[in-house]
This record gives sequence, structure tokens and C-alpha cells, in this order.
Amino acid sequence: MGSQHYFKRLRKFFFLRLSMSKWWSSKLIRPTLVRMAGVKLGKNAHIGANVSFDTLGIKPRYDIGDNVTITMNCVLLIHGFEYVMGGKKWYAGVLTIGDNVFIGAGSIIVKPITIGSNVIIAAGSVVTKDIPDNSMVAGVPAKIIRKLE
Repeated sequence: MGSQHYFKRLRKFFFLRLSMSKWWSSKLIRPTLVRMAGVKLGKNAHIGANVSFDTLGIKPRYDIGDNVTITMNCVLLIHGFEYVMGGKKWYAGVLTIGDNVFIGAGSIIVKPITIGSNVIIAAGSVVTKDIPDNSMVAGVPAKIIRKLE
């Protein structure tokens, strides 16, 4: 039973690692490879070169909407440790990204959160909290800098 879990993760890792190549089409090949790895990806997605999806955790998931652009060198993490009284606590969860979202180059999403629809995340931002619909965020950590209409 343990080896089956390992092989499922190995398959997912293989497709996600393959999708990171700069030689693939960001509108056709990369989204197909990401879907083959088990990521729920909406229509008309754009995945840039060297986008890293987290492959660790207990049943980690990605739920990515339609018309989402994730540009190059982004990191999407959905697991980690939280410090609580008496030590560390492991968490793994779901990263939900709404429709019509643009994630700028080099951005990092550091834990399972929800990003609303019609959101722009500026290049180099570090997202640590949920982002509401119709927002533009930037910075380290990312903060809302403007509401979009």
C-alpha cells in the first residue's frame, strides 16, 4: 500500500517536472502536462516556464479556474509547518484560484489559500493570505494595493 502512494506521487512529480521546461507551449503542452499530474485546471490557462507546483502533502489539491495566467518562475506551495504550543504541526490543503487571475513572474504562494476571481498579483509578490475578488496585490507579504472594477 505504501509503494502505491509513492508511485502516484512519482507520476505526479514526473508530469509537473516535465511541465517546467521552457521548450513547451505555455498555452497547450504545459497545461496538458499539469492536468495529467492531477491539477484541476480551467479553460484557456497559461502556465509559464519553470512554474513549480507542490507535490508533497496528504491529498494536496489545486483548483484553478478559467482564464488564469501563471507566468514564469512562480512557486505554488500547499503544505508546510505551523508552530503551535508544544511544537510544529504539519498542514496540507487546497489552493483555490478563481477565474480571470494573473500571477506575475516570480510570485510565491506559500500556503493553501483562496484567490478570488478578477485578481492581479504583481511580479515578485509573496502571497500568505486569502485575496478577495476584484483586487490587485503586491509586495512581501502581498497586500491589496487597489480594488478593480
